[in-house]
Amino acid sequence: MTHLRTVLLLLLLPPRAFGQTADVAGYVRSHQPAILQEYANLLAIPNHRADLPNIRRNAALLEQMIDRRGMNGEIWETPGAPLVYGEKLVPGATRTLLFYIHYDGQPVDKRQWAQPDPFTPVLRSGSLDEQAPELADIAAHTTFPDDWRVYARSASDDKAPIVMFLSAMDAIGGTPTQNIKLILHGEEEGGGPSLDDAIEHHADKLKADLLVILDGPQHASGRPTIFYGARGGARLELTVYTARSAMHSGNYGNWLPDANVRLAQLLASMVNPTGKVAIDGFYDDVLPFPEAAVAMMKQVPDETPAMMMRFGLGSTDGAASYMQEGLNLPTFSIHQMSGGEVGGVIAARATAEIAMRLVKENSPRAMVDRVVAHIEKQGYVVVDADPDVATLAAHARIAKVTSNAGAASGAWRTDPDNPSAKYVTDALMAKYGTDGIVRLRTLGGGLPATPFINGLQLPVVGISLVNFDNNQHTDNENLRLGHLWKGIETVAAILDY
Repeated sequence: MTHLRTVLLLLLLPPRAFGQTADVAGYVRSHQPAILQEYANLLAIPNHRADLPNIRRNAALLEQMIDRRGMNGEIWETPGAPLVYGEKLVPGATRTLLFYIHYDGQPVDKRQWAQPDPFTPVLRSGSLDEQAPELADIAAHTTFPDDWRVYARSASDDKAPIVMFLSAMDAIGGTPTQNIKLILHGEEEGGGPSLDDAIEHHADKLKADLLVILDGPQHASGRPTIFYGARGGARLELTVYTARSAMHSGNYGNWLPDANVRLAQLLASMVNPTGKVAIDGFYDDVLPFPEAAVAMMKQVPDETPAMMMRFGLGSTDGAASYMQEGLNLPTFSIHQMSGGEVGGVIAARATAEIAMRLVKENSPRAMVDRVVAHIEKQGYVVVDADPDVATLAAHARIAKVTSNAGAASGAWRTDPDNPSAKYVTDALMAKYGTDGIVRLRTLGGGLPATPFINGLQLPVVGISLVNFDNNQHTDNENLRLGHLWKGIETVAAILDY
């Protein structure tokens, strides 16, 4: 189906009389083909941030999509990827909500996907894990069951929330109860300068009472999920050296220290057998949790045995006694290790990439300093550049550490009782009931809220709408259609509250 046909379908969508409570579910049922086709058209444009021509194609289409909702779409040029902005101002509104969604996606390796092109969306009657067959093109169907899925890059992260938001605007007839602003970000994956530039040059347009981020997977229970914080992070690269160069393992074995072994021993000293990080002070900034935080974490309906079965997990890490506790603690993980070479030699250097997910109470600089202090405690001299032969010979153990602590992403958290945050919580509870949503103190991943917090002093909440098993950031990313339909209803519940 062409873009023209999609436009015609959207123009035929009936408006809602002002002040009338929208029948969003009925709207969604009767407009599924048009919603899905607009979604497929957006997914068809590659969106890796390094591919600026296609990023601009995304931005141009998004501006048109926003315009069709009467939100006066604009493209803001920045030193990085363009931002797309729109707004709907309501006479007499008592608050302004600024919605943030990103339109860029992770790079793809086509060889790993179960379809020829990750940017040609594929419709399936279920998940690939269940070997669900591929279905005919969207245009061949008039109804779309909840368990059907769309497979494409950014199907869930994060183009689905864009379509959910705009379709929710359609479903309420374009008449929200409050001022609504929308900012679409083109370089969330990997970072970039565009948000800082926008806040510097467009602060007046971005003024709001609350930033609402639409991102992240919904809780595994399938309930709409609101989160009041997200973790930041810091990275280190650790390299252990033992000699000027690798040497023959037969001639020098039992004499030349093995850098791979030294690195493995050093890393093992950082985490004890129960999974707890053994670096002095690692948890000191966070524990003990406030009583209100523990109460919120305990209310999350995690089903650990079922999740372990689903992921083929024979045991858990052990650093935390339950999942929500773990999401509110800093983490320590090894993302990559490398060392040695072909040729039967003893490695003279070995490297590990260390990642820490940090919560609001953590200082990235302080956490990196704690790791460095631990390395020194194990007898290593720590340097920040490759050592020369004289430096190697002068020390029994030597390691190089570099980090991004000075530019590490910031963690954030909003008080759930903040009046604007509570407005969104109340809107969701009015729709689904107190037990019908999941409230998270902290989302596990990171989100770029700090430019808005620091530059505009905005409180922030996030809403997660897509299925938890969506394969975001990897091959065969997907969206379950039931989550698409319910996501529209969820966003509409906020817009129409």
